[in-house]
Amino acid sequence: MLEGIAKNKRIASAYLFTGPPASKKGEAAAAFAEQLGCRSQDKITIKPDGAALKIDQVRELQQLVRYGPSASEFLIAVVEQADTLTAEAAAAFLKTLEEPPPGVVFILLLEREDQLPLTIVSRCQKIIFGEDQSKWEPHPEFGPIYSEIRKIREKNIIEIFELASSLGKEKDKIENLLYDLVFFARYELKNLKLVRILLEAAKKLKKKANLRLTLEVALLKCQTS
Repeated sequence: MLEGIAKNKRIASAYLFTGPPASKKGEAAAAFAEQLGCRSQDKITIKPDGAALKIDQVRELQQLVRYGPSASEFLIAVVEQADTLTAEAAAAFLKTLEEPPPGVVFILLLEREDQLPLTIVSRCQKIIFGEDQSKWEPHPEFGPIYSEIRKIREKNIIEIFELASSLGKEKDKIENLLYDLVFFARYELKNLKLVRILLEAAKKLKKKANLRLTLEVALLKCQTS
């Protein structure tokens, strides 16, 4: 896809490369820059300072891209772990996306697009990267839950509600659990419908939806998936 974009010269000002850690997003960004003919002086990368991307880093990036490319047709600015932008940094970065300098292409690498403001996501062309099956391994702590999900179609409605109640007790780690179940559904069960249901539930919980109700609805949908 990226090779075709580069060949046709229909280049967007911002791209969102989203996918798990082993999905080679960084390698794809480097290859895309090469396909666009970017020289080393027209390649910029920023990454989190500690646990987050801070506003000072965004301001520095804004200064670096202000005048566009110097020796190439395009300047590529890669933002690693863009889902760690602080609220202040994200607001500042949004202003740059609203009025991008000519010839500058931003590539945001991230695992969780739901961690970014929708105003940023909506201004990027999204490209989803998958992960090789060999890169995912079952979490030993979640073994019993994998078994429950594997047998979900055999459960009656009371058992579904009981499972939802049980999962609801894992409130502090429910988000990580759901995303782990997404990989379980993708690589172990090979059920893409189940993947979509679990992702939808995770996104609703991120938006502060009712935990018990969200889990009940998701599990009822999983039963018929």
